[in-house]
Amino acid sequence: MIPITKEAKVRTGIWKGKFIYLWVASIFSSLSISMYLTIEQWYVVNYLNLKSSLGIILMATTIPRVLLMVIGGVVSDKYRRSKVIFFSLLTRCFMLLLMALFYTNNLLSLSVLFIFALLFGASDAFFWSARDSIVPGIVHKEQLVRANSVIQTTNQLSVMFGPVLGATLLSLFSYSTIFLIIAFTLLISIILLQFIKEKKTLRPKKTSILRDLAEGINYVKDSSFLLTVMVTFIIVNLFFIGPLMLSIPILAEDRFKGNAFYLSIFQSSFASGMLLGAIVMGWLNIKRNRGKLAISFIFLEGLLLMIFSQGINLWLAAAILLAIGCCVSSINILIVSLIQEKTPSTIVGRVMSVNTMVSMGLIPVSYGLVSTLLSINVDIKFILLCAGIVIVLFSVLLLLKASDLKNT
Repeated sequence: MIPITKEAKVRTGIWKGKFIYLWVASIFSSLSISMYLTIEQWYVVNYLNLKSSLGIILMATTIPRVLLMVIGGVVSDKYRRSKVIFFSLLTRCFMLLLMALFYTNNLLSLSVLFIFALLFGASDAFFWSARDSIVPGIVHKEQLVRANSVIQTTNQLSVMFGPVLGATLLSLFSYSTIFLIIAFTLLISIILLQFIKEKKTLRPKKTSILRDLAEGINYVKDSSFLLTVMVTFIIVNLFFIGPLMLSIPILAEDRFKGNAFYLSIFQSSFASGMLLGAIVMGWLNIKRNRGKLAISFIFLEGLLLMIFSQGINLWLAAAILLAIGCCVSSINILIVSLIQEKTPSTIVGRVMSVNTMVSMGLIPVSYGLVSTLLSINVDIKFILLCAGIVIVLFSVLLLLKASDLKNT
């Protein structure tokens, strides 16, 4: 009999057992969430004809998710993570059924939709915390990079195809029917989660949420590696997300004559790059020098941002956005895998949620800073150039000083 090598086991290990159920459940849940967000926005713009109120609904969906992310991490460490995911999806499934009922009876007004958006965002905070922290408990540590790559690939595909499926449903069915269809896709995820037999985490004594939260924050404060990671995500998100995402529609409008075709090329290139990066990371399943590699991708990300800020033609700009997307996805996968591997399972939910909350919370700040600079007539190309320089300099600083991340 031919012996199975350790590497072969690593390559095939995630494609069986608990991870398969989690992965398929993630496919249905991610698609349903992506479709819901598309339907929600179109309902406000098209059905209610309240375009000016769209921002309010989007804030109601996103702010509770950011604020409750840490609480979601506490709950994920306190209870079985599969059960936390289960109740998060079940709550949203129930809300969609209620939305179908409200719509049928002409009661789904903007104020009612606002309440549903708040609840949907709050439930989402518990889902992501539990989903990210359950992975180290169901796959071997040598499979973490590959497992996270598969999850990231699923997320990117959902972001790309969810709106398309949502738009297709809008052309075929009424809103009430669409809400029921999305609820059914969530129900499939709920059923699949029942096959994940997760061991319950034993806690020595009952503690309050505030005490658990303080324990997680203190653990992060006492770890130079985690502090370095957190500062890295803060700098990168603050100087990267806002300048890049706001520059895409502006450059498509100013430099390429406002043709929507060019805008779609830019957006598709960036999304495709993130998908490609996740696939490559999963295929390579890198185990060594992940810290140095992540720093190298941050350097390349800043350099590409500087190049993108200059006067370049359409297809070169699209290629640069593709490469930037690859960098973004690769950085996330490498660093998240390191956090999962180096953090004890009893506290990984809180650590992941603290990191996510801090990094996500600064994205609106980044948007606001760029919008403010644009309002005082600062050129978007100059903003991109400065942001790229800051990221490049920060990556050099990491390479010189951040030994905890560099040598991990």
